[in-house]
Amino acid sequence: MKMLFISLLLPHPSADHASAFFGYQLIRRLSQRHDISLISFIRSEEERLFVRDLEPYCRKVETVVLPQTPSQRFWARANLVTLRPISVSSGYCREMRDRIRRMVQEERFHIVQIEYTPMGQYISEIIDSSCIIYAPDLVFITARRFTENIAFSRKKLEWFIDSLISRRYEARLYAKFDHILAVSQKIKENLLACNPSLKISVIPIGVDIPRSQKQHVPGQARHLIFMGAMWRLENIDAVLYFHRYIFGLIRNAISDVTLTILGGNPPEEIRSLARDPAIRVTGYVEDLLPFYLESDISIAPMRIAGGVMCKILDAMAVGLPVISTPQGNEGVGAKPGEEIVLANSPEEFARSTIELLREGHLRTTLGKNGFEFVQRNFSWERIIMKLENVYQECLSFRH
Repeated sequence: MKMLFISLLLPHPSADHASAFFGYQLIRRLSQRHDISLISFIRSEEERLFVRDLEPYCRKVETVVLPQTPSQRFWARANLVTLRPISVSSGYCREMRDRIRRMVQEERFHIVQIEYTPMGQYISEIIDSSCIIYAPDLVFITARRFTENIAFSRKKLEWFIDSLISRRYEARLYAKFDHILAVSQKIKENLLACNPSLKISVIPIGVDIPRSQKQHVPGQARHLIFMGAMWRLENIDAVLYFHRYIFGLIRNAISDVTLTILGGNPPEEIRSLARDPAIRVTGYVEDLLPFYLESDISIAPMRIAGGVMCKILDAMAVGLPVISTPQGNEGVGAKPGEEIVLANSPEEFARSTIELLREGHLRTTLGKNGFEFVQRNFSWERIIMKLENVYQECLSFRH
């Protein structure tokens, strides 16, 4: 079948965001049996170079530079008075609208798959195709959690208003689509609470199993790792929260503990943490595996989380034990105490980390259980099969 993907972030194998990397893997696998075209925003002209990675899998790739001027950002916030979320206004661009309009007029696509709420607004340009929206998370959930976890400020007020507007906006927007692909059961439940008539399938993120697995050794360990796109506010919040309230408690018990912060485009407040000899901030790296294999525990102290935390799945796929929060595990669904360790407070997080660092057998058991959990629930073969069934159902319904 002929498919058009409309993406907020350019999917490519070196993407610094899990959603874009997942999009690339999805397109690569679907292209074996389907005719794929793609239109996507890019964040800079330099990012256009990654289009070559998509050319073997896409018949056509078009890109539009995402407007990021101060006037655009001001307009997006001012647009709150029109009951449009900030991220939706930020994602609107006349050039993108016109490109989509031209593409769907020039040829008929059986399926148009749109990524995420900000791109959902372009459904008004789609004609004579089954329209599906992919929901890696929900704006109103993310906005609400920012409101709950940041200090009172103008930004907090913006997030609060955005959370109220987004809930109503997303309920109406998603009702326009033939089908919704929710990345987790929790996202499905949140959407159905807004609108019980929505047609939703849970399609989790696929995970590649690395060529090597972490071999845990008996006795005390000392290497922690955090991985995430470090330009994203939720990851910045998680790292700063861990550093301010948890890391010191761990160091009081294990003085030589180290922390590696892995991920592209860290801001100065994250880079400055590397002044501490025990903390390493790498920025973007091409290959994550060596860093995972030299680490002993993966931490995900998320306070603001919406979809599936790929950082958790990636660590589990290497055999690393993971310590997170209930928010971080919402989209993953691993069993607490068996496949993942969850902590509700800084003291509990520190205590669990210290115990795991000291007990080699616990690290081995948790790492093994997490690895088997990923194998059972996030294999690409199952995901593609389920996804193609959704496509066929949409086509059958339209005919």
